[in-house]
Amino acid sequence: MQTLEPAPKIESQATALDLLNAGKVRIHPHADDPRWELALRIASSGSLGRSRLLARFLLFIVDRHIRNRADEITEQQIGMLVFDRPEGYDSNEDNIVRSYARNLRRRIDDYYTGEGKADPLLLEIPRGGYTPCFSPRKLVEESSFPSTERAHTPLDCPPDTLPDPGFISRKPFTAALFLWSYGPLLTLCFGIALGLTITAIHPLRFLGRASESSTEAISNCLWRQMFDADRDTFIVPSDDGLVIMQRLTARPVPLGSYISGGYRTSKNGRENPDDAEILKLGARRYTSVVDLDFATHLAQLERVNRSRMTIRYARDLRMDDLRTGNAVLIGSVESNPWIQLFVPQMNFRQSINTDPQTPSGLVNTHPHAGERTLYGTQEQDHTYGLIAFLPNLTSTGHVLIVGGLNTAGTQAATTFLLTPSLIAPTLQRAREPNGQLRSFELLIGADNFSSNASAPQIVAERIKTR
Repeated sequence: MQTLEPAPKIESQATALDLLNAGKVRIHPHADDPRWELALRIASSGSLGRSRLLARFLLFIVDRHIRNRADEITEQQIGMLVFDRPEGYDSNEDNIVRSYARNLRRRIDDYYTGEGKADPLLLEIPRGGYTPCFSPRKLVEESSFPSTERAHTPLDCPPDTLPDPGFISRKPFTAALFLWSYGPLLTLCFGIALGLTITAIHPLRFLGRASESSTEAISNCLWRQMFDADRDTFIVPSDDGLVIMQRLTARPVPLGSYISGGYRTSKNGRENPDDAEILKLGARRYTSVVDLDFATHLAQLERVNRSRMTIRYARDLRMDDLRTGNAVLIGSVESNPWIQLFVPQMNFRQSINTDPQTPSGLVNTHPHAGERTLYGTQEQDHTYGLIAFLPNLTSTGHVLIVGGLNTAGTQAATTFLLTPSLIAPTLQRAREPNGQLRSFELLIGADNFSSNASAPQIVAERIKTR
């Protein structure tokens, strides 16, 4: 696998500008403009300092705002000029701008509660658009708004273009239609939000336990490393529309094609109507209930740093996220192509064969005594899952891969991982004296009853030697 250079951390305002100009969008400084100086401070702060894409996003919209080029502060233009999307891309199918905007708004809030708590100028990106809004802090301090809200008197904010935020509570039918229209990924986020609400309502159930069992303490070693306060953790559910498309076309999708979107075009450039409809499946945003359930449970874990946890659909993930952040990749190489980056480090690797005479399964590349070389799909009443804890692309963070041969296999792996008494023995063996965990892989087996797994147990284990 090609060696990847670590992504540089933004240490200064000059470096922030250099990184922005490394892309295809060129930005020139705005000397003595307090709005630009504020944007540079935020881009070079600890809140954004590990993400070049967030810095590019922020500096781009502030630059266009200062230059009165509002026509370029749209989702379509930001997608093309900041995130290198092709001209005319479908922003309804690819919501990377909206996803990063949510994260950017949260990071700006983090800046003002930390490094920027004494900054005299406030910056916000109002929901419903991407045009930044600036206001002096003095107006906030003298306002009569409740202290629980970050209210301000804007100097140059555009009107909000979103519906009244209360419409969901007042119009349940409209809300239901809205959720149905935007599909499973929004349902995933809704489920996680519900989980967080339950956590807040029942703190004694999820947080602040008076005592912690030894198995829970060992299990929390994993979650402390996956959800540390120094970097983002991306939860990446499977792309099940991609799986359906691959099964119908018998055409695997390499990561390069997935990133570029080339997998959604005909192989020979000639498409008949049926081919076109099949290829559209690769653009749909489908994920499984098992992934939703797992993500919801992760959001409820005691050790999760929720301010740095982000749900990111596989199609919206970026290489930079796997260089600078932690990630939980859910699924298989077929449903989550990003896993392909880590296969060379793994002992257990998924083999997918389109020939029905050749079984697919998890290949054991270096079997130990008593182990098989293939744990496959030919076992109708049994399934297999995989758990792998590995370094990220620059060895500065961690990647947790959780998947299986099928839905039941993924369910077996997630159940095993979330059950402290099951995962604790492996974590104990993988734990260093300083508490850090070495890389490990687990092959999990379980009985399969109508796509539901029961009684998961370890079939094989690999822990990186010291």
